[in-house]
Amino acid sequence: MTSLLDELRGLSSVACDTLNADVASKFGPFVDCTSNQAIAYSELSRVNGDGKLVYERLIYESIEVAHWMFGKQSDATLEELAVELMMVNLALLIAPHTTGCLHIQTNPKLAYSTSKTIKNAERIHSNFSHLSPSTSPTRICMKIPATYEGLAACRFLEQRGITTLATTLFSLEQAVLAADSGCRYVAPYVNELKVHFEPGYVDPTRADSLLLCGLIQEYFSRLGAQRGRPVKTEVMAASFTNVEEVMQLAGIRNVTVSPGLLEQLAGTRAEGWTGATVGMVERFAGGLEDEGRARGLERLVMEGDEAGWRMAFTRCEEGRAEGKLIQALNIFADVQERLEEVVRRGVKQGASPHHHPSVQMPNELMGCS
Repeated sequence: MTSLLDELRGLSSVACDTLNADVASKFGPFVDCTSNQAIAYSELSRVNGDGKLVYERLIYESIEVAHWMFGKQSDATLEELAVELMMVNLALLIAPHTTGCLHIQTNPKLAYSTSKTIKNAERIHSNFSHLSPSTSPTRICMKIPATYEGLAACRFLEQRGITTLATTLFSLEQAVLAADSGCRYVAPYVNELKVHFEPGYVDPTRADSLLLCGLIQEYFSRLGAQRGRPVKTEVMAASFTNVEEVMQLAGIRNVTVSPGLLEQLAGTRAEGWTGATVGMVERFAGGLEDEGRARGLERLVMEGDEAGWRMAFTRCEEGRAEGKLIQALNIFADVQERLEEVVRRGVKQGASPHHHPSVQMPNELMGCS
């Protein structure tokens, strides 16, 4: 049968929003693989039939490499290094099931520092070469929170050949600056991050967020036409909660989909689907309702008016867009700290090349999605 996943792949490039290699193998191959601190924690928390962590060895081997690296640099703590290595090691397990980029998110606690985000991204990028020399650097993409400082880091990194994705994106303001910064992707969230952590919560603005994805793609298309060359930046729609949302964005250049929704898409016959498809792409085809607003934002960016851009972002949706970004950074920072706690527990329990005791995960976020 032709499934909704098959139909989606005919309209958009599909990425898997997971670090579970079994999922990638079952439903792949995918173009890209996206991840973040919460996805990494969820995967590292998985246990096998006897109750032991599936990735216990990966955790300890990452800590061991971090010990070796720690004395050779002064920009990161042992815990930060080990967390980065864990995420890279998980991504490398999925690499055989993808044809495009492996996305790793930088430390969200550095989101308001351009220089620290740059160092963080460069270090993660080099970790891929250290752990897997055969992995092409062109397949590595750094996911960076779309703060003003984060997008400045993206500009610097792109100029040096490191691919970037502007994540936690909730506004046209962020998208305009990301395109000017040369980001390869922007990831507008269909739902604010809180929906994945607070059972029963529904994002009251998700309909507007679906529209935003289509608006941004049309903006990039029109900007390319004005310049006489395609805009490098592409939309990677993210943070879906149901199949209906995914299929409404079929036709968006890229979508990244979680394991549960991949299962539903693969198990649903396209012929019997009665929901919407390509709705947001058709909605904006050939027209951009916010063109005047977009031109104003472009002027702010071209003139380097940081204060003007910040105020425009603060006022977007009466502050809701910036509020969603702050919420996401708080959630991701909390998970980053829990990942670092995993490292501290591993060190305390005596990680060494020949000693792999059973590491304990913090209980607060077991099974987060």
